[in-house]
Amino acid sequence: MNAKSLSIALLLLFTSVSCHDTEVVKVQTPLGRISGRRIPDQYGNKYDTFLGIPYAQPPVGRLRFEPPQPIKRYEYELQATKLGSPCTQFEVTSRKPDKVSGCEDCLYLNLYVPVKNNSDSLLPVMIWIFGGALQFGDGDTVHPNVFPVRNIIIVTFNHRLGPHGFLSTGDSVVPGNMGLKDQNMVLRWVQKNIRSFGGNPKSVTIFGFSAGAVSVHYHYLSPLSAGLFQRGAAGSGLAFAPHIMDRNPSATARKLGAYLRCPTDNSTQLVTCLRQVPPRVLSEATTAIMIWGNTPPIPFAPVIETPGPNAFISRSPVDIIYRGEAYDVPLILSVVSEEGLYTASQFYENNTMLKQLNDNWTIIAPYLLSFYSSIPRSQQSSVAQKIRRHYLGSNEINGSDSNLRPLIEMIGNRLFDIQYEKAARLHAGRNKSPVWTLYYNYRATHSFADAISGSTRHLGVCHGDDMHLLMNTLGNMTDPNDIKVRRIMLNMFSSYATQGKPRINGVKWQPFDPNKKRIQFLRLTSPTNVSMETRYNFGHKNFWSTIDFDENKISPII
Repeated sequence: MNAKSLSIALLLLFTSVSCHDTEVVKVQTPLGRISGRRIPDQYGNKYDTFLGIPYAQPPVGRLRFEPPQPIKRYEYELQATKLGSPCTQFEVTSRKPDKVSGCEDCLYLNLYVPVKNNSDSLLPVMIWIFGGALQFGDGDTVHPNVFPVRNIIIVTFNHRLGPHGFLSTGDSVVPGNMGLKDQNMVLRWVQKNIRSFGGNPKSVTIFGFSAGAVSVHYHYLSPLSAGLFQRGAAGSGLAFAPHIMDRNPSATARKLGAYLRCPTDNSTQLVTCLRQVPPRVLSEATTAIMIWGNTPPIPFAPVIETPGPNAFISRSPVDIIYRGEAYDVPLILSVVSEEGLYTASQFYENNTMLKQLNDNWTIIAPYLLSFYSSIPRSQQSSVAQKIRRHYLGSNEINGSDSNLRPLIEMIGNRLFDIQYEKAARLHAGRNKSPVWTLYYNYRATHSFADAISGSTRHLGVCHGDDMHLLMNTLGNMTDPNDIKVRRIMLNMFSSYATQGKPRINGVKWQPFDPNKKRIQFLRLTSPTNVSMETRYNFGHKNFWSTIDFDENKISPII
């Protein structure tokens, strides 16, 4: 059973209870009356659940590619007892023949509200933003059975994905970032309505992993989201990452249009045509953007928009933070020790792909390592060779552990580690709020890499392993150390959401100090090995600094 299937099974366990255990609950909100159900979780705690609440108008027809439109007041009592559909998506890593699922009418959120014992105090709120390369995923996988935090309201939701959520023509026709604007609409919905459910709109924590973490970081950078939350946590994902922003969105849009036989010379004509394409066909056309395997990893990504009142972001992330314009609230940043294992696990058991990568390194590497748009084409081959020599020497790329480990390190350093330290230094140096950094290298019984590769090779701690342990979504958790580490993580997030500071028993977690030359982080290796650590040349940053990538550079202030 894969991670999503297990989580859905636990959700069904949570929601499929006998009528004897269920009672209807009704809440009056500014939008109208909403009815849900009071249900016990598997631990015996009761929650008021409100599922499938629309937070914006369905983005269909003329609203495809448009910013989310506010939901209208309910004419009748809203029955919030069933999950809304996931958004149309192309799950490139799926082993299923049909990789497309979901539908366009998908902008729904879910609330899980702990039943209070005669208390009038408002509860803190945690808003979960799911991962999935901004291509696939939904909010339905997080609920009290997998994330059992007490006295905290959990909010999950769906947002538009792939071309539906991140197509941009690079001009005013489709500025882009629709998926991020959907998320912003959720934050606004929470501010306006959560008090009706007993939630505190002034104590909102946003958190996510992978692309969800990227989204969290973007909300720190967007003027549209400032003031809508009080703290955040971003695990294994940042807006700085080289594969996260589309630097030439009009070219991506034209490539998609050409594949779907739409006119590409004029943005208006292109979008008019794309609006007529069936949603499943539009999502499946993501393959037109792929170069090799699952690269580029995020084919439709956020963009820098033309400045204006509705622009989600109109300057580079580095510039926004450097100029002191980022939202100044506490932040947790984290990475795992082998971030590159997620990417490598998609091909390390495939001898054909390994040979392709070895024989065509200078062609594939710019996309695998996301420098196809930040290094001139004439220099990409030499840069690819330089990177290969540094990590692999003269060795061939093959499936041996000794060969794969430096390749995994290379991918992780480039796509995650360098940006992790840069973000910590910039946020801590320019803002007053604390930044806490976490380095997670606990290898649990189950790894996300196993689910992707179909093997059980131990090549490190994979991107997403921390999230899957936290949510218990990879298998039945019976190992005592897994259970203890999960408890550490749950307590960390609970204390952060309720007290504004992450706490781990017996450990003093120091905020990041940007004045120190060495990176500092809390290293979580086992239940009994959690401590502060410093490291020099983290992620081989001295090597990467010798390559002149045209990215994450600070623009001169005029």
